[in-house]
Amino acid sequence: MTEGSAATAAQFQSTEVNLPVLRESQTARAAVAHIQHMFNDFGEQPRFDEIGKFGPKTLAAVKNFQQGNHLIVDGVVGKNTWKALLERWLPG
Repeated sequence: MTEGSAATAAQFQSTEVNLPVLRESQTARAAVAHIQHMFNDFGEQPRFDEIGKFGPKTLAAVKNFQQGNHLIVDGVVGKNTWKALLERWLPG
């Protein structure tokens, strides 16, 4: 974990964080690339190029993650999906 991700973890755990809601065809490239990076860290296959395009492959990974974490399977990365992603990705 980098210093920046440690700060993100602390902020996420201590306060309400305004994370973007992400969905297919989303234009928030940096945030989409970040969730693609997380999926790569989780060992998602096939691996993502982390280009920040929320296309069918990212949609499928999000839905699979939601299903495996007992979330509403809608393919939208909202508050609950962000929380589950970050809890899995950030140690501690």
